[in-house]
Amino acid sequence: MIFFCVSCLRPSKTRQGTFGREGANCLFCNATSRDRAMLLNVHWAFVSKFLKNPKHVPKIVGVSDGQLMEKILKKLYKSNYVNYHYHQEPKLDITQIPSFLHGSADIVSCTEVLEHVAPPVHMAFSGLRKILKKNGILVLSVPHSDSSGKHIERFPEMTNIELDLENTPRLIGTLKNGDLAEFTDLVFHGGVGFTLEYRVFSFHSLKEHLLNAGFTNFHLNRNQKAFGISWEKWSRVWIAQ
Repeated sequence: MIFFCVSCLRPSKTRQGTFGREGANCLFCNATSRDRAMLLNVHWAFVSKFLKNPKHVPKIVGVSDGQLMEKILKKLYKSNYVNYHYHQEPKLDITQIPSFLHGSADIVSCTEVLEHVAPPVHMAFSGLRKILKKNGILVLSVPHSDSSGKHIERFPEMTNIELDLENTPRLIGTLKNGDLAEFTDLVFHGGVGFTLEYRVFSFHSLKEHLLNAGFTNFHLNRNQKAFGISWEKWSRVWIAQ
């Protein structure tokens, strides 16, 4: 399968029978279908914003974009793009947005973050909304089921959360009623000790959270095989205003 890679901006191909969300790695830059979907929509958002107001260069804030995406966006947009992380500089807790970031971005790219935020997750959606200017655009990648799936919330809201990785990994915390709770049925992304999965969104729960946070005019990225973007109707890239 031959396609134009919007990551390294050159023709590429894959030997796989299907693309898949995390497959169809570019032969040159190793970008996946999801990488290309995120980049394509960030580029589209930037161009659309710039065409509406050529005197203003759009500002892009990344929320834990991957290394490849960060490298490409920094190269293209230079100081107009800043990528924040939870565990490394520049740091950002998406549930507690500092005042200097309020209304600072024309575009926010958020990559594989919201499934790892401790409940209540609505604070993270509100945080994304706070970063954006009026009519700003969110480009969001997060695992979710298709329209027939159900939302899975793995843990209740807790305080004093501690992740113990010795022997059997366990999550320990204090419930709202003051009782201690312990969970051992944990799912990690990237291996034990990396990022803990707190939930799996459904199509409907993700849509509801976006609406409640004040986002409108949202749609899911369609398959575009010419750009190496093609997978089933789950975990699509969302674009919301």
